[in-house]
Order: sequence, then structure tokens, then C-alpha cells
Amino acid sequence: MRNAERFIAVFDIGKSNKKFILFSEDLKPSYLDYTRIDEVKIDGLICDDAESIVSWMKSKLLYAAKKWRISALSITTFGATIANLKGGALRLPVISYNQEVDKQIKEEFYEEFGSPVELYMSTGTPPYGQLLNVGIQVYWVKRSFPEIFNDIDEIMFLPQYLTYTLAGFKSSEITSIGCHTYLYDITKRGWSNVAKGLNVDVRLPKISDVWENLGEFKVSDSNIIVTPGIHDSNASLLPYIIGGEKVLLASTGTWCVFMCPGETFNPRRNDLYKDVLYYIDAFGRPVRSSRFKGGFEYDYYTSIIRDRFLVDPENIPLDISTLNNILRAREDFIAPGLVEGSGQFQRSKARIIGEAFTRSAREAYHLLNLYLAVESYVAMSLITDLKNIDVIVQGGFAKNNIYLSILSALLQKSRVFKTIFTEVTGLGAAICAKCALEGAEPRDIGDEILSSITLREVPKPEIDEEKLFRYVDAFISNFSDNP
Repeated sequence: MRNAERFIAVFDIGKSNKKFILFSEDLKPSYLDYTRIDEVKIDGLICDDAESIVSWMKSKLLYAAKKWRISALSITTFGATIANLKGGALRLPVISYNQEVDKQIKEEFYEEFGSPVELYMSTGTPPYGQLLNVGIQVYWVKRSFPEIFNDIDEIMFLPQYLTYTLAGFKSSEITSIGCHTYLYDITKRGWSNVAKGLNVDVRLPKISDVWENLGEFKVSDSNIIVTPGIHDSNASLLPYIIGGEKVLLASTGTWCVFMCPGETFNPRRNDLYKDVLYYIDAFGRPVRSSRFKGGFEYDYYTSIIRDRFLVDPENIPLDISTLNNILRAREDFIAPGLVEGSGQFQRSKARIIGEAFTRSAREAYHLLNLYLAVESYVAMSLITDLKNIDVIVQGGFAKNNIYLSILSALLQKSRVFKTIFTEVTGLGAAICAKCALEGAEPRDIGDEILSSITLREVPKPEIDEEKLFRYVDAFISNFSDNP
């Protein structure tokens, strides 16, 4: 053992990129490695490549344990993903939430368990496409593979399944159960009729706190304390809420997720098809949230700019005059709708309106970031009043100065900050591991946490505010009701 200092191991498993991070016990990142593992097709189904993920995780943990002393482990992953087990082994592949599902199955699901409105008012989960809803996914398995469904004796969410395969401990935790699943009834603070009707409540292992010490396992010379794992959006939120601060977190990646802790559970029927949802945080409290697939859209449109103009648009700096010209003319728009059934404009059909994408890369890139900032503003306005609240942007868009400047201009009565610290999701998972190590709760170590995160305020730019908000009004008017 070359280093006597102890470290916390974190796996941050994204949909494509998988990270392995070592944190010191005072929660400073010390080592980072990552790989890309994409989805695979298995028997005609889109699946997460669990076999490759687990193999990579085991190799990284063994490598680290031979070089450093690992004291604790925590895993964070994307949500809406489960493992169906029999006797501790997969009975089905780990099916991706991107798998399409027959419309008739969804219709039958709502006939049996209640309308989308009824379920939204109790679970805070809107209706989603594909298999983004675990309750519908379990129903789909029951209808499509009835023999397999009857064989399944245990269900684990992805963070817990990966924890189990690495360390042998079984658990469940509330942040994954409460991640747009229809399984958790927020009004009752317990299992929903969907969970009970599909026997999910008796197939999930015992629910533990995300910072609970499940036990130890040995890798090389390291005796490693294990935690249950945590849903990634909630891992990102945890560092900001343990001190009780009032913030709105914009966690930006493939999905842009906006989370406003402290709001009461108050679902509104007219939010049902605007991608307004409630997560359940690490302390079991509802978090009013909204989202759209902003990183996915950003990648799609930047690839068009690259191909058309043969430049890297990310090298283009903010140009106020270019932006003001777009705002003044109100002729160039990107219409939402690239991802069906998500976002705040679900009747819109994606398209580029106007000539910005034919005139220059500079205009096209400014229009793209204007679009993303406006959609972010609309999404945020659905979850809180945006007055005197600090907005923290982390993830991919925290590096995008054009987006940040426009967003700061839109949020006139709030301060906008960007995170310089890039591993906030991993930090949230590391907090859970540190608490397990010390027999503490996250609130007990709050003072140590925020010192790890560097925030920089985004100044208000010299954008013509009157023209900016006329553009916003035109955007909302154009796309809210378009078929």
C-alpha cells in the first residue's frame, strides 16, 4: 500500500459516460477516470450494457484498492432504470428507458390504475414517452413477458443493483423510488396503488437512507463501507440543501433538470404536459422540478452548425450586437419538440425558423443558446416565482458563456451562478459515503461541503431587455399551442 491516506470511491454512472472518482475524506476530488459505454440491443430490446458497466467498475475498484486505501463506496446513476432479478441474477436484461412501448399497453395501464391526471395529483409524475416511467415499465414486463414477470422475486433500481453486484448488499432508497415512477404516493408518504398492484412494494429490498452503512466488503487491502447509492439529480442537489439554503439548481447535461427544494407538494393539472414533476430528495421531501432534454438538443443543433459551416461553434464568443439583432427582428426561432413527450412545449414540432442557420455560424450559435436559455427560463418559471432566489447552473451549460449571459438577463430579480467545481454529482454521492463512515447525517457535516464548491456569479449583460422579453413572449405565443 503506497498511500496510508483513506479515500472515498464514487461511481457516477451517466447514460453514456461513466466516471470513477476518488475523494479524500475531507471531500476533495483526488483522482478521476471515465469511459463511455453505450446502450446495446439484446433480443431486439434497447438495454443498458450492465455487463460492461459492472466489468469496468470492478476493474477500476480493484485498481484503486491496490494503489490507495479505500474506506467507503457510493454509487450514483440516472433514474428510471431497474434490474429484474430471480435468485439474485438478472431475469431480464437491464432495459433502457429509451425502449419504445406499445401505446395500447399504456392505455391499459391507465385504465387499471387511474388516469394520468389522477396519478399526477398523488405521485407528482407526469405521463412520459418510452419507458421513462418505472411503473409502466413493470406493467409492460407483466404484459409482454408474463412468465418472466411471475419468476421475478426482486427488483432493484440501478444504483442498488450496481451496489449489489459489486459488494453483495441489497437495499432500496427513496430518491430512486421517487424518480418519476408512479410507485410513491407523496400525499400518503408511502406506496402507491401502482406499486401495490404490481407487487413492486414486496419485491424491492428494505428501504435505507442513502447515507446508511450497509456493511463492509474487502477489495485488495481495503475494507470498504458500502452505502445504498443515490439517484444522480438528487446527488447533485444534496450539497446545496444540507445547509438549508434557498436555491434553484439547474443541473445541465443530456437532460436539463431544474429543481427547487422547499416548495410544498402542489401539483397543478395544467402542468401535466409541461414536464413539471416532483422528485423526492435524500431526506424524503418532495422537490418541485421541471426538465427538458437540453443537452441532447444542444448536441443536435451544434452538429448541424459544424457540418454546415465547418467550424467549432463552441469557440464563438458572446457578441451582443448579434444577439440584439436576433431579438430586434424576431424572425429567427428554434421550435421545441426534438424529443417527443418531454419539455414545456409538447405540442410543438421541432424545426428551425428563419435564416440564421444559413447566414453564419455566429448567428446560428447565438440563436441556439437564446433558444436554450428561453426554454430554461420557461421551465424555471413553472416551479417558482424567480424572485430573489439564487440560481446555480452546473454541468455542461456552466461552461457556456452565451447561454449563461442570456439566462442571467432573463432572470432579472435573481442572481445566477455557475459552478467551477465539475463533480457536484459525485460530491453528493461522496457525502453519503462520508456520513456512513462517520455515523453521521448530511446536515452534521454541512459546513465542510460548500467550501468544496466554487461559485462565480454571472453578470447581467448589456442586452436590450425590452426586446428580449418581447422575443420571449413571441416564443411562448408561437409554440405553446402549435399542433
